[in-house]
Amino acid sequence: SGIIINFLDYVGPFNKVLSLLGMERQVFMGSQKLFIPILYFTDVWKEAGWSSIVYLAATTSINPEFYEATEIDGANRLQRIWYITLPCIRSTILILLTLKAGTVLNAGFDQIFNLANPIVQKTSVIIDTYIYRITFQTAGDFSYSTAVSMLKSVINFSLIILLDGISRRIEGVGILARDTKVKGEGV
Repeated sequence: SGIIINFLDYVGPFNKVLSLLGMERQVFMGSQKLFIPILYFTDVWKEAGWSSIVYLAATTSINPEFYEATEIDGANRLQRIWYITLPCIRSTILILLTLKAGTVLNAGFDQIFNLANPIVQKTSVIIDTYIYRITFQTAGDFSYSTAVSMLKSVINFSLIILLDGISRRIEGVGILARDTKVKGEGV
């Protein structure tokens, strides 16, 4: 957040480049119209590294002979991705999707809390900032904020269970253990 705030500051490097190009300086962090795109950009920037590592590791485990065979058959790069890469890493995609579904309502409280300011307050309200404001900035209604937070957790948990069930039906793997009993063992 500090990097983005300093970079997009009115006297920051991005505005200096704009002024060198003869364009008018912008107040990026004070624009309700630009706050959401900045938020999306910073979230993708923040999350892309870990996801790239996981997907790259899954992709490197694919047998190279699959690619060689499709190349001999005349498949182009897009066809190799569609028919070899994606089916081979489907279980990884489903498991990461299931894990990410549990955080769908979190929306990056720390990021929004640090990037927001009074000018973009209406644009930057999410469930977590609402809970924070109810708990610490207004009457201190702990029971109401706990109930809202609990409802959010129940919804996130339900999404994990739903996507885990879909993952088990599609790929046969999931994140939740079903049967830990080993065949041949007594109960």
